Amino acid sequence: MMALAASYVAGDAINPITLQDQNEQVVSVTNETKVLLFSRSMKGGDIIKETLTPLAGDKFPSHLVYVADISGMPSLIAKFVAVPQMQELPFAIGLDREGEISRLLPDTKDMATMILLNNFSIQDIAYFDSSEALGQALAKLNESQQ
Repeated sequence: MMALAASYVAGDAINPITLQDQNEQVVSVTNETKVLLFSRSMKGGDIIKETLTPLAGDKFPSHLVYVADISGMPSLIAKFVAVPQMQELPFAIGLDREGEISRLLPDTKDMATMILLNNFSIQDIAYFDSSEALGQALAKLNESQQ
């Protein structure tokens, strides 16, 4: 019998991810993706949204993808409240409405997850409880990649 992994860990290779965003556009985690931000909770999502909103437009890193598991949200709330609010954001959020595609992505309660990738291979996983800390980590990554 094969045991199912609880979640990905550093060293694992993730599967490519393709989801629709809040505006029904395709969002994909590809071999070009270096940073995958992930949230499963409202608090984690708020941390990521606060961090990414000032980076919209030209400042938004092309190698970054944000995925949110919204499967725990009641469907009426998602459809009539949450997704319309997300449509006002200046960046894409890949929405996992069923929770299946993102089920192996690691998370910690009420925190934002940052997964560093190199050609689908997980280099590091970090958790953030504030937008300031996540913003600082993203800024350090951008500096090291220039």
